[in-house]
Amino acid sequence: MATSLPSPSWTVTSILERSYALARDNFAAFFTVAVIFSAVSLVVDILSLGVLAAIVQLVCAVATSICLTWGTLRAIGGRKPEWEPMLRQVQGPKFGWLLVLGCIQYFVIAVSMIVVVGPLFLIPLWAVTIPAMMIEGTDVGGAFNRSMDLTSGRRLPILGVFLLWLVIFILGGLVIYAVLGHGALGSLVLWVWTALMAIVVHTLPAIFYVLLREEKEGVSAGQITATLD
Repeated sequence: MATSLPSPSWTVTSILERSYALARDNFAAFFTVAVIFSAVSLVVDILSLGVLAAIVQLVCAVATSICLTWGTLRAIGGRKPEWEPMLRQVQGPKFGWLLVLGCIQYFVIAVSMIVVVGPLFLIPLWAVTIPAMMIEGTDVGGAFNRSMDLTSGRRLPILGVFLLWLVIFILGGLVIYAVLGHGALGSLVLWVWTALMAIVVHTLPAIFYVLLREEKEGVSAGQITATLD
């Protein structure tokens, strides 16, 4: 008979606080990276490029996640991330496969929204694919399998964290529209709000990856992040 895991040492609330603290303490670097990719997405959206715009926005979202995951892992390992090294991850040897991994993951999760419950299953299941490939050098299939293994027994609280940040994001957006309307100013503030939320949410894969490996494998954050360039 399989032995069930003990209760985790972390809670949904503690992860919310930790993700906020990481974003706050590294705000300048994280926000700069998020705004750069967000600006590209905004431009292609304004140009109304149709399917091409959707593809570019997907790539920018994944690139943001990759760069901020790298920066978050460095921060967790005790090294201060700067925006230029984070942005240079797009030139790294692993970036191409990380981009492929992230695009597959984001696209499948988006399509699964048709079934409504799809994202509720896939988001926690694949929560740590990007840091798994980044740190361990797995292939695409190996990253998905590694994430499924690490998140086993912890998926409900992981989902809870993502859902709570989603609720905060939606409520903030509704307040912005209620106060500023749908004009240029409202759209600009909403764009900034989206970038702000991105720097918090994109810390989560790295946080969960380190916590789960510490919990299940007994390795320290320093050992986990030692392989980062």
